Amino acid sequence: MPLTNYIPLCDAMVLLMEPLLELVIHDLESDTILYINGGLSRRQVGDPSLLDKDGIDKQDIGKKIYQKINFDGKLIKFTSVVLEDRWLLCINVECSLFSKMKELAEIFLKISDSSAPKSLFINDWQEKVHIATNEYLQKHELEFAHLNAANKKALVQHLWELGAFNEKKAADYVAKVLKLGRATVFNYLKEWRNKEVSTGSLC
Repeated sequence: MPLTNYIPLCDAMVLLMEPLLELVIHDLESDTILYINGGLSRRQVGDPSLLDKDGIDKQDIGKKIYQKINFDGKLIKFTSVVLEDRWLLCINVECSLFSKMKELAEIFLKISDSSAPKSLFINDWQEKVHIATNEYLQKHELEFAHLNAANKKALVQHLWELGAFNEKKAADYVAKVLKLGRATVFNYLKEWRNKEVSTGSLC
């Protein structure tokens, strides 16, 4: 297949991933760049490839991801694919943006020890319900938005066992949050209270 057949695919990939992707096609025989699109490296067609052809292991190419530092100090991850045993396609991705996003996320999600004085929220039973709910969802690998009726009942029972419904308006609040009927929640509580009575396990 001629090299020109690969160009539209390469152009489309660069367009989709702009400005993070650069694709370079090297001619293995002449050790020069035949095609380049993306502008990460400031190289151009006709520049020497500077490939270590003796070090190219065709069995290994395309199976490993490598890293290098670009001229501007940005981190580049790259891999390569041999085309038609004549050309080498290098796929370069600029990763510094993701590193900054990671750093920003870590800063944003960091909880300072002084972020909320304990005395301010000591009686915030709703917050305690939120925490207990979140811990339950994580433990059981559930997503709040996808809870079915059985999941919701099990969650309500978990909150019951933790004593969440000792608060006067907790049942109304939990029903509202879980989008359950108020009567449904009260029926659950009645069911579990009756079981406690029948088993003699009242606290």
